[in-house]
Amino acid sequence: MSLIAKTALSACVVALLSQPSIAASQCDGVDQQLTKERKAEYAELISKNLKNKVKASAVEVDSFMLSGDWSVVYASTPVADPGYFFFKKMSGRQTFKDVWAGMADEGDGPKLIKFAESLGANKEIASCFSHVVMTD
Repeated sequence: MSLIAKTALSACVVALLSQPSIAASQCDGVDQQLTKERKAEYAELISKNLKNKVKASAVEVDSFMLSGDWSVVYASTPVADPGYFFFKKMSGRQTFKDVWAGMADEGDGPKLIKFAESLGANKEIASCFSHVVMTD
């Protein structure tokens, strides 16, 4: 490798390493730890809020986000396509607000943020939700 190529490569590496991660910053401050307890809690909440009743044991919770009073879980059930279920903690309990399911197209990030914020979700969880959907 020539000296010029080595210098250019080194400059690129330094530039990349010195930039904060954009992806990480979109979920900064959002708790994404999916514990066994949270899986069980949200499986139960989702099963109780489906029109077609299913047992909590049939709900598969795959991811979790929490910011302030808002939580979003990605889950699948035997009666519907997988989706992102939005909950707001009200009077000490999680209240189902809405579900988003489907495929996002390139450039849909702002629309996803707008959807979450239209439910009343805070900016942190709306941005993280959008980021997670767009990178899945």
